[in-house]
Amino acid sequence: MSALAIGLWCSLGLLALIIVRIPIAVALIIVATLGIYLIQGDFAAWFQLAGAPINATTFGLSIIPLFILMGNLAVHAGLSGDLFALANRLIGRLRGGLSTATLLACAGFSTLSGSSLATAATMGRVSLGEMISRGYSKRLATGSVAAGGTIGILIPPSVMLVIYALMTEQSVREMFAAGLLPGIMLTVVFVLTVVVWVKFFPQSAPAVNEQSTLADRPVSFAGVLGLLALIVLVIGGLYAGFFSPTESAAVGAIGALIIAYLRGGLQWPVFRDALVDTATTSAMIFLIIIASSLYATFLSVTGLAGVLREFVGSVGFDPLMVLLVMLLIYVILGCFIDSLGMLLLTLPVFFPIILDLGIDPVFFGIIVVMTVELGLITPPLGMNVFVVRSIAPDVPLPTIFAGAFPFVLSFVVAIAIVLMVPGLATWLPGVLF
Repeated sequence: MSALAIGLWCSLGLLALIIVRIPIAVALIIVATLGIYLIQGDFAAWFQLAGAPINATTFGLSIIPLFILMGNLAVHAGLSGDLFALANRLIGRLRGGLSTATLLACAGFSTLSGSSLATAATMGRVSLGEMISRGYSKRLATGSVAAGGTIGILIPPSVMLVIYALMTEQSVREMFAAGLLPGIMLTVVFVLTVVVWVKFFPQSAPAVNEQSTLADRPVSFAGVLGLLALIVLVIGGLYAGFFSPTESAAVGAIGALIIAYLRGGLQWPVFRDALVDTATTSAMIFLIIIASSLYATFLSVTGLAGVLREFVGSVGFDPLMVLLVMLLIYVILGCFIDSLGMLLLTLPVFFPIILDLGIDPVFFGIIVVMTVELGLITPPLGMNVFVVRSIAPDVPLPTIFAGAFPFVLSFVVAIAIVLMVPGLATWLPGVLF
C-alpha cells in the first residue's frame, strides 16, 4: 500500500475514532504513530513519538497558562459580577435589558478570560438566575448566556488566537488586534438579535426592570475600575510595544493576582483552585498541541497535504470558493469535535493551501476562529450549551439549543460580514503594526 493510501485510510480512521468519542489528542497520537509505523517502520514511529513533545513545545506557549491563570483569578476576584452589575445599571430598564447586559458583560469579561467556556460558565452563574427570576423566558436567558460565551474567542486576549498564531507563525499582537473589531461587531449583532427577539416576542422579557436605577451607576462603575486598569495595562502595553506577548500575559496574571488580593478574594482554597484549574486546562491544551504536531509530521510523511495543495492549484479554484468550502467543513466538524481540536486537526492541511491562494493568513485566522466557535452553540456537541445546562439543570437541553438558534443565525451573519469586509480583521493590525 502506498504512503498516500495509508494517509487516506488513517485519516478516515481518525474521524471514526473522534466520532466514537475517543479524546482527540489520543486519537491523533494513535493514528499518527500507526501511520508512520506502516510507512517508515517501528524505529521512525517511536522516534517521532518520543520527540513530539520537544518538537511541539516552545517558549512561546508559556503565554497560554499565564492568560488562563489571569482569567481564573479574575473569576475568583468577582470582576464578572461587577461587569454585569454595571451593564445592568446602564440598560437594565429596557425590555430585554438583562439579556443585553449579559452579552455586554460577556464581552467585557472575555478581555480577561480569553476562553469561551469560562466566559459562559462565569456569566451564567452571575446572570442566569437573575434573568429567570425577573420573568425572562428560559430560551432567551439560556440562549444569551450560551451565545455570549462565544464572544470570548475573538476579543483579546484569546487563547484560540494565541494557538493559531503559534501554529502558523503569525504575530500574536497582530492576531489580537485583528480580533478586536470583529469581536465588537459580533457583540453588536448579538445585542441587535435580542432587540429583535423581544420586539417580535415581547412575552420573552418583562417591559421594565424596576431594580435598575440611574442612582446605582456609580456603585457598579467603581467595581470595574480595577478591570479597566488591568485591560489598559495588558492590552495597551502589548499594542504599544512595551511588552512582548509573554510579558503582557505575565503582567496580566500578576495584576489579576493583586486585584484578587485587594478585594479579599485570595484565600488559599481559592488560589489553590485557580492554580489547579490553570494546570489542568493548560495540560489539556498542550497535549492536543503535541498530538497535532505528531499528526502534521504524519501528513508530511504521507504527502497527503502536498497532493491536496497541488490539486487545488491545478484545478484553479477561486480562492473565495475554496475558503467557503473550508468553512463548510469547519461547520460540519463542529457538530462532532471541539473548537480547539478542529483548529489543530485541520490547520496542517488548510494553512499551506490558503498561502498558495494568496489569502491573508491574519484574515484567515479570524474567519476560521469565528467559524469553529460557531460549533459551541450548534447541536449536537454545543459545548457552551452543555455548560449552561450544568448551571441550570432544570432547563431541558432542547430549550437551550432553541434559545441559542437565533444567535446561531446572527453568528452566520457576522461571519458573512467579515467575509465581505475583510478590513474588519486586517485594518487595525495594519494601522498599529
